[in-house]
Amino acid sequence: MNATNSSSVITPCENIPLAVVTFNVYITVGPMALGALVNACLFGCLVVQTYVYYANFANDHRWIKPIKLCSTSQIAHVICVSSSLWSVAVSGYGDPSRFEVFPWGADATILFTGITGTLIELSFAFRLWRLSKRFYLPLLSLALCLVAQSVSFVIAVKAFIMTSVAIFAHDQNMLITLSLTSRVVCELTLTMAIAWYLRRQRLSMFSRHATLFPIRSSIINSQDDKHD
Repeated sequence: MNATNSSSVITPCENIPLAVVTFNVYITVGPMALGALVNACLFGCLVVQTYVYYANFANDHRWIKPIKLCSTSQIAHVICVSSSLWSVAVSGYGDPSRFEVFPWGADATILFTGITGTLIELSFAFRLWRLSKRFYLPLLSLALCLVAQSVSFVIAVKAFIMTSVAIFAHDQNMLITLSLTSRVVCELTLTMAIAWYLRRQRLSMFSRHATLFPIRSSIINSQDDKHD
């Protein structure tokens, strides 16, 4: 196989007569290599953030600290991504038929991606509840999180038993869309709600200080006048 040329892999499908998957290194190996590099950089940022967190907030609530161990899930995620890259770029080099199914590392990546996302969203949902002291937005976020995780788990199982990428992409399109949509809505809800409550908390503190400052000043001035 010439890495700069395209070749075709013909795979039979059940619902469509014949799917012709055109192999092109620029849209298969390239994105996976770039994704692995970006993933490794983000994992390095996560390691630094985890160290800073535990160094400065060692006494955090017990329900927050275990959730921060999502770095363990990210370690497995990085290993799976690296394994997928190796399968595609090294052991599968020169054999386009290897792209008819996902490597096992890519299947496991789907699973650990969902686990990591769920752990992070649970921690932010708890944080939102602590800020708002209300249940409806945290419960909504929790429901969306559980939907996304359940669908991701189903997709991961189906990915492990797939026989063709073309069939998998065709049959699981609705589940993939549902999982991604639920995850995006959940994270947007958490982000906007936490930002709004933090802003309201900051404005409340500023208003309190602005109210107390003149009172303190007047008390200090009156005491100075008495001494005089």
